[in-house]
Amino acid sequence: MKSPLMIIAGALMASAFCLPAMGQTAQDRELARKLCEDQTGSAFNICVNQQLRNFDCANAGNRQQCETRKRASQQCVGLFGWDFRQCTQRMIPEVDCSSLRTRDRQQCELNQSAYVACSSKSGEEHMNCLRRHFSGQ
Repeated sequence: MKSPLMIIAGALMASAFCLPAMGQTAQDRELARKLCEDQTGSAFNICVNQQLRNFDCANAGNRQQCETRKRASQQCVGLFGWDFRQCTQRMIPEVDCSSLRTRDRQQCELNQSAYVACSSKSGEEHMNCLRRHFSGQ
């Protein structure tokens, strides 16, 4: 027979594993489904789970940026692929890198220079541009 302490510990561990799923609102789940409706089968499930992780702003390093990204996704729902990416990038204001810590500032500046260098390209050409840009780190 298991001791009451072991049963309580097991219940607490099970609760801890369920908390991230419980933290998501129905609105977040619906938005994730709409963003992923161009996918089917397991790709759809993977996409929804990935979107839900992106919308979990409680654990985000920068909550304001996370909330901004979530609002941009809501505005651009119905667009897919490159169109969705372009729409969200237009909606999200540029981050001020000077207010960040040194390591984060360097990464921020690298990301912004990559955006400037590669934003006019699309598809495979865009990905190749990013690879060239970030391989020079």
